Amino acid sequence: MNRYITRGIDNNLPITLQHQLWQLVAQRENEQSKELEAIDYFHIFQFNMHNDRLYIKHKQERPTYVKTHKSNVKHPININRVYIIREDDIDLSYYVMLLPEEY
Repeated sequence: MNRYITRGIDNNLPITLQHQLWQLVAQRENEQSKELEAIDYFHIFQFNMHNDRLYIKHKQERPTYVKTHKSNVKHPININRVYIIREDDIDLSYYVMLLPEEY
């Protein structure tokens, strides 16, 4: 499946963190398919610093899901939240990673 990023992501989110978010989406959707759950198209990631470590809170609405992960990045970033949205068209599916203000 194709993956796209917006200009805001390209300019502001470290590539290692981009890769980690893509992995978290793939992992979550793999878990949901194994459990035969409906797969939510909308992933929300929030970033928080704690004890000099960046943490990622991964959330979904349907079904309700919240899990916090340690980041691969050890320095603060200037972004509070990132969205990853799956678009399903008739003959094409793809993902877009974007900042909330680009939604």
